[in-house]
Amino acid sequence: MKAVYGEYSLCCSSVVEWRNRFIERFELLENDAWPREAYRIIPPEIIEKVNVLVLDNLRIPVDKIHRLLGISVATIMH
Repeated sequence: MKAVYGEYSLCCSSVVEWRNRFIERFELLENDAWPREAYRIIPPEIIEKVNVLVLDNLRIPVDKIHRLLGISVATIMH
């Protein structure tokens, strides 16, 4: 990789970081959450409400679910 991309290339910095973490600590190579990204916890009752709406009407638009339940479109898509 060094021969192709150079020693400190931005395109392979994540790969180098994962490799170093693995070698130093033998951890699993899983993606960590972005520092600015909040973890999403969706309550089971919201999931159930969305499921009921979708099963009643498979063609229901996301924006209608948003209006009916008052939850964000991103949460619905998640």
